[in-house]
Amino acid sequence: MRAAVRILACGASDRRDDGVALRAVSDLPADIRSRTTVERVGQLSAEQLVGDGPGVVRIVVDCVRGLAAGAILDLPLADLPRLEAAGSVTSTHALPIGQAVALAAAVGAVRLGDRFIGIGGASFGEGTELTPPVAAAVATARRMVTDQARRVLSPSAIPR
Repeated sequence: MRAAVRILACGASDRRDDGVALRAVSDLPADIRSRTTVERVGQLSAEQLVGDGPGVVRIVVDCVRGLAAGAILDLPLADLPRLEAAGSVTSTHALPIGQAVALAAAVGAVRLGDRFIGIGGASFGEGTELTPPVAAAVATARRMVTDQARRVLSPSAIPR
């Protein structure tokens, strides 16, 4: 049995670069849209990672501070709290995304195959336009989400 994939896009489309994840998942290829669940979650909470059945892999996509605008980070979701604690990247949310992931991990809800794709942002004020380097990164982030989903959904994927 192949794994199910939940894609969780964080951010707010009316806060400039903070909406980059929403744009990155907005036009995924048809084969990915039909075989995954895409959720626009605003701010990720631990509760959104708890309760998935066995075999469900999550791909969390968000805008982060600490990377150059438009730079993209792809790592296991379980590594995010440590990276955030070290100050390498920070969330744009009231409860930092790394803390939400750490809370979910504490109850065993973060899995080996879960991924985090972070896109560096520069401007988080009011507005819907992305800054040029962040806008230029949307297609690459979309491709990374697509590649991760296809990897999990492929018939040769190892059950998780």
